[in-house]
Amino acid sequence: MYRIAIVEDDPIMWKMLARAMLAEGIKCTPCPDGAAALECIPKERPDLVLLDVNLPDMDGRDICRKLKNDARTRGIPVIILTGEAVALGSRLSGLMLGAEDYLIKTISPKVLIARIRSILAASERPRP
Repeated sequence: MYRIAIVEDDPIMWKMLARAMLAEGIKCTPCPDGAAALECIPKERPDLVLLDVNLPDMDGRDICRKLKNDARTRGIPVIILTGEAVALGSRLSGLMLGAEDYLIKTISPKVLIARIRSILAASERPRP
């Protein structure tokens, strides 16, 4: 069973994401803000992180940067989620920080699950 940390401050969005994951047999760990994420993720070592950009205490891109610069967490795939219509430059900056994907929250849960499974399958492939 895959384990995903969902870094999301909106309880309704968190429940929707968690419900979609659980229906697919994916266990979810809640992280309601950046501080909780930076404490929980290195300890729990989830298989993937769903990371909201707009959190009450810090920007999700800063969290991504910290995760990708930490030897304990750099190999954990990150999907950045945002509810805002963001400029191409913002999306590119998130990807350049090491995020595996940068998605708009209006994404279908089925498409999100497919993206997650694709990223997780790619991260499990042997590297040459």
